Amino acid sequence: IQSWVRLILSSPSSVSLGKFPCHTLKLPSLKQRKLDIPGFARYFLDKYCQETQRSPLSLNQADLRRLISYDYPANVAELQSILKRAVVMTPPGQAIVPEQVLWSVQSPKNAFRVDLLNQLPGLRRFLLSDWWPKRFWVVVMLLFIPVTLMGYLGPQTRDSNMTLNLFWAWWWPFYLFLFPFIGRLWCAVCPFMVTGEWIGTLSLWIWPRKLLPWPTKWMNRWGRWLLWGSFVAIYLWEKLADLPHTPYLSSDLLLIITAGAVICSLIYERRLWCRYLCPIGGMNGMFAKLALIELRSTQQICGSQCSTFGCYKGSDPTPVTFADSLPNEGQATEGCPLYSHPAQLRDNRDCVLCMSCLKACPNRSVQLNVRFVATDLLENHQPFWAEVALLLLLFGGVFMHSANKVLSFFGLDSTLITGQPWFMALPVVALLLSIPWGLTYGVHAIARLFDREMPPYLVTIYAYLPMTLGVNLAYYIPAAMTEAGQLLPVTARTFGFSGEGWPVLTWSSDVAVFLQGLALLGAIAFSLYPLLKITQRPFWSNLPHLLLMAGFVAIFFQLLL
Repeated sequence: IQSWVRLILSSPSSVSLGKFPCHTLKLPSLKQRKLDIPGFARYFLDKYCQETQRSPLSLNQADLRRLISYDYPANVAELQSILKRAVVMTPPGQAIVPEQVLWSVQSPKNAFRVDLLNQLPGLRRFLLSDWWPKRFWVVVMLLFIPVTLMGYLGPQTRDSNMTLNLFWAWWWPFYLFLFPFIGRLWCAVCPFMVTGEWIGTLSLWIWPRKLLPWPTKWMNRWGRWLLWGSFVAIYLWEKLADLPHTPYLSSDLLLIITAGAVICSLIYERRLWCRYLCPIGGMNGMFAKLALIELRSTQQICGSQCSTFGCYKGSDPTPVTFADSLPNEGQATEGCPLYSHPAQLRDNRDCVLCMSCLKACPNRSVQLNVRFVATDLLENHQPFWAEVALLLLLFGGVFMHSANKVLSFFGLDSTLITGQPWFMALPVVALLLSIPWGLTYGVHAIARLFDREMPPYLVTIYAYLPMTLGVNLAYYIPAAMTEAGQLLPVTARTFGFSGEGWPVLTWSSDVAVFLQGLALLGAIAFSLYPLLKITQRPFWSNLPHLLLMAGFVAIFFQLLL
């Protein structure tokens, strides 16, 4: 009698069976089999619901996202125990496992974050609708076009032209204030980009053609240096030609930036201008690293569940099959306008919050998280010199704006700038803009003399980003307090009316000074923690930088208040 026997064995390590033929099948851990997790989860839920004699439970997309994003050190047994506990903790009468009972299942990338799209279901419906952002484009353009035109057609004084009021007393101070809350949200409805999109679409209708792909390698190397150079030119123009008090020049600036967006939209696909070249976009992307909100997606969901990649490259409508899906999820989109994949975003710099990825995603992987301020600077931040140059330029811009007081402190006359030809005033302005670079670089060199383990200057200088935002905000606060509330009479005077008797809402200069003080004190307060976290060095090693920050605040108290 002959017999044939097959033994199936499992072992955590390799097994040798001597003379017997052996075929080894390596079964990866659950961490490497994310695609299997939904099936395992449904099986364990059904099993424990039957054992506890309760009605069946199901998982929503937020639950699945948590389960798939976790790494399971104890493998399948850990998933089993998690779902057993979830069945026990889910209140009777509920058909869906609450996300809160999966408290132990948390990806490190989601630590200390709350997804607003889960907490505020109405927000998801709004962002999936046509209202965001395309209907807002119409509202913004209905404001942008007349504001730009009146810079040319209206009176050429600041107190009688709405272009200057809206640009310098409204947009600058209020958007600087909103950076820590909403990041780069303005770029989703920016009139420069909207004009480029509309004219680009019209040109393709008139002359169908294939737009060029991005010269990504060249742009990654040089694009943001061009952005920095354009911001230098804007600052020099602003100071030497007195843009804040010259309406037609302010409109020139708006049209030049718009022209850049239009030209890039006519030549290249998507929004190359917004990602690499726009000076306002570069500033927005840098300050967005401080924001309380971030848009991200779950890498494990995207890697194991997605087959369309509509968020990145665009796609046709995608069927959405999960139980609580909304009818407008999985929309047809053209992909991310900045060629960013939400699962690969390291920081907020290259996300304009247009929500194209949210609209396209059929797996509800996209998250709009609330987090700690300046998280991007503290978690795997990647510094680069062009952005550091922009940071220092914006920091130096406050010294440039306060040129009269700075020059008088050294016994010099303000006519060095205002009373000279531009080529003679240019070195003085350039010197004012370079003050933060000289001071921070010198102090960092001193700090490294005392502690050779201090990170390089390129890394450490980002601790001054909150201060850069704070001092710029402090500079624009007086305009917001004393001029912004005069918008209605200023608009009336723009169109030839007297403006007498129109409503005005302004605050005294004392209120402006108080708020400036708060902004400056907040600047140093919110710079302290990033400095200690970025350097990872003891307090005493950071003392030179801390003293410099305190010195900057003291200087700006004298210059701005």
